[in-house]
Amino acid sequence: MFSGKMKTVTFSYDDGVTQDIRLVEILNRYNLKATFNLNSELLGKDGSLDILGKRILHSKVQPHKITEIYNGHEIAAQMRSYVRLNRID
Repeated sequence: MFSGKMKTVTFSYDDGVTQDIRLVEILNRYNLKATFNLNSELLGKDGSLDILGKRILHSKVQPHKITEIYNGHEIAAQMRSYVRLNRID
């Protein structure tokens, strides 16, 4: 089907939100791996998003739950803030 070539796809998710718990369950069911980019400044904070007039829970995972939630997946650090490259001298 692939003419002897292996195909690869990369899954990468940001922020460490509580919805990742369900996402990891799905990935594990299909033996898929992902990278989760966690922002240490935001861990454990509650939050929500307004999407099309509907409030969506967007809370971050608790720091002490990271190992349990993301076991078997790659954990990476996400920057706490970003510099706008067009403003660097």
